[in-house]
Amino acid sequence: MRDGLTPRESECVRLAGLGLEDKEIAARLDISPRTVGNHLHRAYAKLGVSDRKIAAQRLSSDYSGSSILISSTSQTSPDDPTSAGQSDDADPDRSSSWPLPAPPRGVLARLGIIVAGAAIALLLAIGIVTAGMVLPSLFDQIAPEASR
Repeated sequence: MRDGLTPRESECVRLAGLGLEDKEIAARLDISPRTVGNHLHRAYAKLGVSDRKIAAQRLSSDYSGSSILISSTSQTSPDDPTSAGQSDDADPDRSSSWPLPAPPRGVLARLGIIVAGAAIALLLAIGIVTAGMVLPSLFDQIAPEASR
C-alpha cells in the first residue's frame, strides 16, 4: 500500500488522473459513482491534497517516477455531489500556460440568463405599450357608428 492507500483508492486516483469522471471510473471498476467519490475523498486526505489532478501527480511522481497524463479539461459539473474534489480552482502548486486566473464557474451562464430575462421583460413591456396604443383605435374602427 502506498501511504496507506488501499489498492482501490490508488486505482481510483490513477483513473481520475487520466481525466475520467467518477461515473466513468465507477463503470470501469464496477462500483457506484458514490463509492468512487468516497475512495477519492479518503485518498485525498491520506495524500494531503484536495484535488484529483494534484493527487494523481503526487501519487505518480512519488511512487513510479513517471507522470500520469492528466487531461487539462474537466467535463464535470461543479454541483455534482458524486465528484469528490474535482475542482479547477486556482492552486499555487499547479503550473499553467494560461497567464490569467480561471474565471469563476457559472458566471457567464448566470449573466446569460439575466440578459435573456431582461430581453423577455423588455419585449413584454413593448408589447403591452403597443397593445395599449393600437387597441383603442382598432375598437373605434370596428364599433358601430351609433355607439360612438
